[in-house]
Amino acid sequence: MSLVRDQAAWIRLCEAGRLDVNQQVLLETLLTACDPDVVFTRHVVSALPAVAGLARVHSVLESRARPDRRVPQPFERLSLRLVSSVLTAFESTRVMFPAKELDDATQFLRTIAAGGETGLKAPSDCAVFAVQLAGHMAKVRTVLVDYFLKVWQGMPCSSAWRLAQEVAALCMMENRQHPQLVNDVRTALSQGPIGVDRLRAILLPEVRDFRIAVVVEGASSLGSVASLMDLAAAPVEIASGEAAIGAGGFTTDLKALASLAAAASATRRNWSGDQAAGYMLLTFSVRTRDLGGAAALGRRQASESLDQYVAGQRIAEIRMRPETLAYDPDTGRALRLTVPVLGSGFVRPLTTDWPSALRESLRTAHIARVTEAPMTAAGLCWAALEALEVKPGDCNKLARALGLQATRQQLVDLHQRMRTQVAATVRAARDAFDSAENRSGKWEASALAAVGAKAAALEAHAKAARVAVLDRRAKLEWALEVESHRAAVDAWTRVKDDGKLRDPDRWLDVFAAPCGAEPELRAAADALAALADCLGGETGVRLQTWRAMLAAPASLAEWIEDNAKRFEENLSWLYVLRNTALHDGRFKTSTDMLDVHAGRALVDLTLEFLGNWYGPAVNSAPERAGWTAIEVISHLAERQTTIAAKLRSGTRKRLNLGHLTSPTSTGWDRL
Repeated sequence: MSLVRDQAAWIRLCEAGRLDVNQQVLLETLLTACDPDVVFTRHVVSALPAVAGLARVHSVLESRARPDRRVPQPFERLSLRLVSSVLTAFESTRVMFPAKELDDATQFLRTIAAGGETGLKAPSDCAVFAVQLAGHMAKVRTVLVDYFLKVWQGMPCSSAWRLAQEVAALCMMENRQHPQLVNDVRTALSQGPIGVDRLRAILLPEVRDFRIAVVVEGASSLGSVASLMDLAAAPVEIASGEAAIGAGGFTTDLKALASLAAAASATRRNWSGDQAAGYMLLTFSVRTRDLGGAAALGRRQASESLDQYVAGQRIAEIRMRPETLAYDPDTGRALRLTVPVLGSGFVRPLTTDWPSALRESLRTAHIARVTEAPMTAAGLCWAALEALEVKPGDCNKLARALGLQATRQQLVDLHQRMRTQVAATVRAARDAFDSAENRSGKWEASALAAVGAKAAALEAHAKAARVAVLDRRAKLEWALEVESHRAAVDAWTRVKDDGKLRDPDRWLDVFAAPCGAEPELRAAADALAALADCLGGETGVRLQTWRAMLAAPASLAEWIEDNAKRFEENLSWLYVLRNTALHDGRFKTSTDMLDVHAGRALVDLTLEFLGNWYGPAVNSAPERAGWTAIEVISHLAERQTTIAAKLRSGTRKRLNLGHLTSPTSTGWDRL
């Protein structure tokens, strides 16, 4: 489904669910915040939500509480720094959402911080802290979800966006998978208004049993598997060629999975005769909240069990195939999944001019991208940065450089979202008008064919249908007016039918045209103001926010600097994960799905701005083409500081959005 068609369907679902403006924004903010495909600064991990911060502190305390470690990880200094940063974030959250439970959690963090490094030395003390913090976490979670539901019912809240991010973080921490969450929300909207109890059940459904099936290659049987997995998992082996028997519809899907495994095994052996023929299906139960989460959790648990067989079979490679089957006994639904392989047809490298010294980082980043285990992948993300000569003390520099690239990324993304939202608004209005006309025609025909009392009743329906057509025609005309505003913006930004933004600076101009601006720019600026007022949902709110921010450059400087601080905190945490995962052997935390997304996004954004540097440098700035990655990072960090200072002076006239991280620009040299 195209983005426009999908968004148009969403607009009509919001209408079917009778969402008011605030409810639509609240839902869209939440769903966007846990969407793995959005730009980093729109994802919940970039916001450092309080619930995730508490969970990170809890993870650190649990790690340091292990009495069998000669050198507990992370070190006291890193642990205390995390506590301090989470405390700062929690102070602001407590102001936004006053509640005794948040006050108590804040005071608890203050107690840990006041104890300094000495208070974190003894494993027994950390163990006590971890137990106490777990109690606070449960209460904070309940309070924030209740706040969210009250805002859903209409309670005024100036920080509703932050509340949506907190609940989005909870959904991810509770293993709620984005595709299933979106599908559940859409299904509920199609059935009418959503009450608070229904919404709570949609966002965080009850934990229940799911049945999982995976294909294990390299073994025809797994001895003692039942003793290695949790008793409640009730694992069952299905050998190759053995009848696949499950419950209900699960049997059909199991047979399909078995057939796929058999065909794959035969194909491998036909290709290379030295391939082992052994494979088997392993089915077992997991407890979680949705089918997608069950598949992810199931693969992790199966992989952890296979670790113990690999240790005893050094000459064998035992692995899982990418296909997974998840089954919900309560609903009878089955979900067939595979390890995601994303593609977009023809692809090209960001640049062909990467210095050879960066190849190690590119390789490590690639491995981190395709590694399934979240904590391992997060640790490899730090290794990819380390290959660029980024050390723990360089987190601040890298964070400031990332802040520049994120500014460009955010504004380019907003342009794409604006165009999609406008096109979807028109499509939704046109579809609704066509449907209304179709219904009206059917009622008219039925009324003409009927006689007597039935004809009168049908004529009443036909009359109501004609009124509905008039209403839909008015809404379509309004949508076409919205489209004309977008056309005025396109005329200035020189965007063609392909929708590509080739000059980001002309888009930047539209947000706050200077006095005496040429007529075409003035018309585009007025059109964008109209779009910000009339476009619904999160996109309209973002347009309003960025218009206000770019009209007051000092607030843009604050946004850039705030993002840099959050980047720095995420980078510091990534370093902690590298130590606890790769040095200390801890591969599971309650925030690992958030953490792996953050790690991959940080590496992607870093390589993106380095590609923007090295690509043009070869021909346009050869004297800078030989700079090392850390030299580029240091230079861009200084550039960020300079640009933020100039923005704070009250002007953005020379801000060069299209070349913020370019070697041929200072980022402040637009004529």
